[in-house]
Amino acid sequence: MNHAKQLFPIALQELIAIGEKARKQREQRERAKQASKASFTRACKHATRKEKQAKQLQLQLQTRI
Repeated sequence: MNHAKQLFPIALQELIAIGEKARKQREQRERAKQASKASFTRACKHATRKEKQAKQLQLQLQTRI
């Protein structure tokens, strides 16, 4: 019985540490997802703007000819 009384707090601390580590990893993955979504969105907006500019230039060239 004494042995179990000594091991229980140690095991509990280890389980808490494992849970904290898992929580931190989940939070890091979520932050990474959000960051990648933001950069992806910025990249898409940039590409769309470049395409729009290219179309405008083509229209300008066509009207000049």
